[in-house]
Amino acid sequence: MEWAILSCTHRPGSYTRRVALHIAHLVEKSGGTYHFIDFLALPRDFLFSDLFGHRSEAFRGVVELLAQQKYWIWVVPEYNGSFPGVVKVFIDALPREVLRGKWAALVGVSDGRFGNLRGLDHLSSILHYCGTNVIPYRAHLMHIQRHWQEAEERPDAEHEKELHLLLEKVRDLQSQG
Repeated sequence: MEWAILSCTHRPGSYTRRVALHIAHLVEKSGGTYHFIDFLALPRDFLFSDLFGHRSEAFRGVVELLAQQKYWIWVVPEYNGSFPGVVKVFIDALPREVLRGKWAALVGVSDGRFGNLRGLDHLSSILHYCGTNVIPYRAHLMHIQRHWQEAEERPDAEHEKELHLLLEKVRDLQSQG
């Protein structure tokens, strides 16, 4: 099984990236493979170089990789009651056919008490509009700083359970074809 795991922030040292890397570890541990898309590593100027029909060489590789993946796991932090603007720019920079027919699993990360509930609702609406199937179950990792086990670089048992359940839902979809 192949997955695309998207760490949806360009903030250095973020919990979002830590969670995304942990999900990558869980996928690998279960025998799956993944491609890690780190928004921190996106071309710095893709807002200008990859919109309105233009495509830079640096971003072309990301587009081609995602075009080949059927299942995407979006790990999305809460910014101002929604998701970061870089996520919307990223979606706008992708050709619509890359999003069409894919499956999206959503993980919300926040230090608040709702685990980016609103942000995932917003993202889900946009992805649906673009023709992406969004898995109904979402992992909401709330109060991330309290639930993160720094020494082990992983979430606590409660959040770990959320992530395992989400991955199980994606595996069920994959087994159905």
